[in-house]
Amino acid sequence: MQNQNFINFKKVRSLGDMLSDTLKFLSTEWQPFFMTIVKLAIVPVLIAIAAAIYFLMQSNSFYGGLLDLNSFDGGGIEDINFNFSSIFVPLAIFSFSYLIAYALVTVASLSYIKSYIKNRGIINYEEIQNDAKTNFWPYVGLFFVVGIIVFIGTLFCFLPGIYFVVVLSLSIPIMIFQNSGVLDSINGAFTLIKDNWWETFGILIVVQILILIISFIVQLPVGMYQGVDTAVMLQGEYPNELLELFSDPVYLILLGISYLVKFILYIISTIVTVFIYFDIREQKNPTSNDIIDEIGLS
Repeated sequence: MQNQNFINFKKVRSLGDMLSDTLKFLSTEWQPFFMTIVKLAIVPVLIAIAAAIYFLMQSNSFYGGLLDLNSFDGGGIEDINFNFSSIFVPLAIFSFSYLIAYALVTVASLSYIKSYIKNRGIINYEEIQNDAKTNFWPYVGLFFVVGIIVFIGTLFCFLPGIYFVVVLSLSIPIMIFQNSGVLDSINGAFTLIKDNWWETFGILIVVQILILIISFIVQLPVGMYQGVDTAVMLQGEYPNELLELFSDPVYLILLGISYLVKFILYIISTIVTVFIYFDIREQKNPTSNDIIDEIGLS
């Protein structure tokens, strides 16, 4: 049995086809796809969003304390209490929670697509759940190794950093779809992308530009509300009144929604990366069995 709206990922595609098939996949699978991600990752995602807002509040409070004009009344700068733990602890919580959230969202998304491909559009939640659990810690390990490689590449020269980002973007689907370990996934990415780096770079740039545009549009309500509130607060006597913005429930809700949309946009870019992975793989090693299956089903 096959889903009548089944999208064959194992095809050579142009950039336009990748974008259109991403939208087609989301339009036909959005409910089970996002419900699966919600089941597996919603709690860590909400914790990450809360941690991001908390970090933002603490960092603004910290820097606001440094700039508080009242602290100079009758004393010098040495009288200011520099409590660096008030910003580093929230930063650590923010970083850890976001890593966990993005890891779960990534493995949940790719495990869903893996089950979707394997069962030709018929989803097996138990299979997805098991795959997500199995690949969670390997993905975290891959994240750190990739981060170190990109950091070293960027440290010596900016261009190697870009090169590694493009290459290693394929290590994630390799790990999930080929059941590879961390080092095998990285080696596989360098092998797979050979002679296809510029093509992959071009697709990723276009996708990221589109995501940045959408993200900017989503951020507009937050920016406009913040701008109006800031203008009103600046009429007050002290600049630290700006910190009151972070006790405004409307602003916090808008901010939380914008962070949630960023997770959704990340999922979309992840789907495109899967299409890129299969596109390059099919260019080099066409899957003849799938072609036979398609002929038999036509």
